[in-house]
Amino acid sequence: MDKIKLTLPNFNYKTHSWVEHDNVTTQGRASEFEEQNIRYFKAGYTAENSKYLQCFTFGEEIHEFCRTLFPRYSVSIMKQAPGQTLPSHEDTFFKIANEYSVDPYACCRVNIFLEDWQSGHYFEINENPVLQWQRGDAIIILRDEPHLSGNMGMTNKYTMQVTGVRDEFTGC
Repeated sequence: MDKIKLTLPNFNYKTHSWVEHDNVTTQGRASEFEEQNIRYFKAGYTAENSKYLQCFTFGEEIHEFCRTLFPRYSVSIMKQAPGQTLPSHEDTFFKIANEYSVDPYACCRVNIFLEDWQSGHYFEINENPVLQWQRGDAIIILRDEPHLSGNMGMTNKYTMQVTGVRDEFTGC
């Protein structure tokens, strides 16, 4: 697990348009996602305890920051409310692979914590817990690395995911 520290600009990430997702509702996506959602449902996850909100549309200030990490990138911000869990999964980097015609195994994701850690906020990668992060701390996620996220706290947890080609990464 690679950890890095980034200097984040002051940008407003709480007032964007959010799209709600969960990890059990089948949505006509690729079969690997649907199979994953069925496994989560069988394990006891529901549409009510696996929700997260995601935003993909941003102002120029966020794109300027992303270009300091990768020349070619995709970006999203995730809002995870108290009581919600994103079960263990592996990212496929489908969006960036299709947008830029790159091998998804050549990509990586920079998962950036947008606020200081608060009690109950949890992230895990390769069965290693990540706790007590500071704003700007980031974890590098490679394709097929299992990771999960949960919020057992009392406040929303915000992360930014910037995905790009690993060999083009300039962020550390």
